[in-house]
Amino acid sequence: MAIAPLSHEDLLPGEGIILRKNANAVIDVREAGLSRFAFDDLMWLVGMRGKEAIGGRVYLTNYRLVFKAHRFNRVRGTFSVFLPSIEEVRDSSFAVTRQATVSTATQDLTFVVWGVPQLIDTIDQCRAEFDDAYITELATLVLAEPWKIGHGLQTVARYEALNMSLSAARMRGDFSTAATTIANMIDSRFNRAEVAGALQVVDLLTRAGERPST
Repeated sequence: MAIAPLSHEDLLPGEGIILRKNANAVIDVREAGLSRFAFDDLMWLVGMRGKEAIGGRVYLTNYRLVFKAHRFNRVRGTFSVFLPSIEEVRDSSFAVTRQATVSTATQDLTFVVWGVPQLIDTIDQCRAEFDDAYITELATLVLAEPWKIGHGLQTVARYEALNMSLSAARMRGDFSTAATTIANMIDSRFNRAEVAGALQVVDLLTRAGERPST
C-alpha cells in the first residue's frame, strides 16, 4: 500500500508526531456518492452495512488526529481532527472489527484499527495535556497554512471568495467570521467524507472565537 508519510512539510509550527497506526476511515457509501460495494450484502456481518473502510494511516500529534488515505482507494485524501474539538473517543468495535469512534460537535468519525485501547488512551492523554488557552494560537496557525489540514479543506477552498475571506479574517484575528465563511461554503454539493476536514476547522475556529481576548 502506497501511503505517503506525514512529513515535516505537512506539520504546523511546533507540531510533532506522537503515534502512527495503519487504519481505515469508515465512510457512508451513499453519502460519498459511490457505487454499491461489491460485497455489501455481507458487510452487515462486521457492522459495516452501507459503509466502506478507506485504507490509510492515522497519525496523532500534539495538535490533532490526521488521517491520510493511500492511493489505491476509491476515496483519497487527508483530513484532520483537532484535539480541543474532540469531545469523546470510544471503543465502537463490532464482532471481529476493531474500531474507535472520535466524536466532535460536528461529526462522528470511525476508524478501523488494531490496538484500540492504546489509541484511545493516548488520544485522551494528549487531550488532557492540551492547554485550552492555546486554542487561539492553534487557530491562527491553521488560518496561516490551511492547505496542511487536508484535501477536504482544499476542495472547499477552491473558491476565490473563500480565500479572500480567510485572508481578511486572519489579518483581523476574527475567527468567528472565518468559521462562518467556511460553514457557508459547505452545502449539498459536498458529501460528508469530502468536507470532514473543513467541518473540523469550523469547530476549531468557532471555539477560538468564543474565547475571551487577552
